[in-house]
Amino acid sequence: MTFTSFSFLLFFTFLLCLYYLAPDRLRTALLAAASLLFCWFAGGRRMLFSLLLSTATVWYAAVRMEASGTERARKAWFYGTLALNLGILVLYKYLNFFVYTGRIAGRFFHQELPLREISLAAPLGLSFYTLQVLGYLIDVSRGTCKAERNLLRYAAFSCFFPQLVTGPINRYEDMEKTLYGKKRFDYGQVTFGLQRMAWGFFKKLVISERMAVLVNTVYGDYQTYTGLYIGFATVCFAFQLYTDFSGAMDIALGASQALGIRMAENFDTPFFAPSVTEYWRRWHITLGTWMKEYVFYPVLKSEWWIRIGERARKRLGKKRGKKVPTYLGMFVLWFTVGMWHGGAWKYIIGSGLLHCFYIVAGQMLEPVFTKTARLLRVNTQCWSWRLFQGLRTFFLVCIGFVFFRASSAGDAVRMFKASLAFNPWIFTDGSLLRLGLDAQDFTVGLLSLGVLLAVSLLHSRFKAQGKTVRGVLAGQNLVFRWLVYYMLVFSVLIFGFYGPGYDAGEFIYQNF
Repeated sequence: MTFTSFSFLLFFTFLLCLYYLAPDRLRTALLAAASLLFCWFAGGRRMLFSLLLSTATVWYAAVRMEASGTERARKAWFYGTLALNLGILVLYKYLNFFVYTGRIAGRFFHQELPLREISLAAPLGLSFYTLQVLGYLIDVSRGTCKAERNLLRYAAFSCFFPQLVTGPINRYEDMEKTLYGKKRFDYGQVTFGLQRMAWGFFKKLVISERMAVLVNTVYGDYQTYTGLYIGFATVCFAFQLYTDFSGAMDIALGASQALGIRMAENFDTPFFAPSVTEYWRRWHITLGTWMKEYVFYPVLKSEWWIRIGERARKRLGKKRGKKVPTYLGMFVLWFTVGMWHGGAWKYIIGSGLLHCFYIVAGQMLEPVFTKTARLLRVNTQCWSWRLFQGLRTFFLVCIGFVFFRASSAGDAVRMFKASLAFNPWIFTDGSLLRLGLDAQDFTVGLLSLGVLLAVSLLHSRFKAQGKTVRGVLAGQNLVFRWLVYYMLVFSVLIFGFYGPGYDAGEFIYQNF
């Protein structure tokens, strides 16, 4: 059962009705039971067992840490539970990565190491809910969050079905305010939630699935589709990935809002970002926040890292030396971000180290850029400069997307070479219509991207005014408002890629 399946719509409709009919004292148990049922149908026994194991061990360890009288006992519970859950993650997601990397290292030294890959199918959503429960465990160990002593209440948080497969990665102290509180049926919140779900279906079924056809054609045969085909397919993949992932977020957050539960936002028009640093503040926001809070800052505050900073300041001077531990910490951070995306070098490079290079190089060269702009008398406050910054950032991000989408890091390098072929005529001779989409679907795809752009621009404008697109739309006349709603729903029904013989259920990030 996935978000785009008919069975999910039936499941959610039944749950929504039952949730508001049930008395307050039963709603937490109802959410926990419904979430486990969703987990069973979405990921099977493997996912259910893994989720229950993580939930039970982290809940019990957190309670024991608070009850422990000595620091030694608290650390034993903390590190033991941390090692268990990270061990499960490594076993399923990264064991073959170490095998593969060991083989490469052996060949470098002209040795064939007898390392064999192990075939283990990872439970669905493992990377997402593991980070969430470990974030809770770390917060309890730090004393910033009280341990939840009721297992059922904690299970409602850790197993909450909208966040299981693709996130967002929530913090317990943020969710508990709306997860357990008394609720009454709120027509405005329910309709806003359903509207957001419909927008998520539009992104996924109308835009992302169309972009996928073009992308799969080119990336599946890049020896034939060289030159600008690769550039065009990479741009299409950027929109495919964004509408796929943010569409899943809209469905998850919309379902949660309809139930009166607030989860963290995960996207904020990332392709409008003027820099790579800003891009990561807007893309997969909860992952970036988790990595900074639980990886980057603890690394910088560790005694070993402090000593590195002291030695660097002695040798390089105070101004240069203080940047060394920060840059090394950023390397650890971005390597971890890349690893989280998958146990393969293409993710470590394309989603991690390449962005680390962008950010560090940008900080180091910032004085040069500032002086150059001053010498050339560039007006950095005008609209055209912001457009240039956005296009530049999008181009840099797309380079990383080539690694992300390619079959391997080696294939990505070969695709960069193949993209140097000269074939600008593909935009005028109808070649793009031979990439799997006919003229009608191609036109629908372009118009849909135009709608996405318009809504994103409105979102940015209204956000600056403290408003939302849904809120402004709710204030319009009845006829106009319902016309927009019907257009959205019928666009999904008429132009969406779904139905017998077509599987549009799998989201890209649910495999991470």
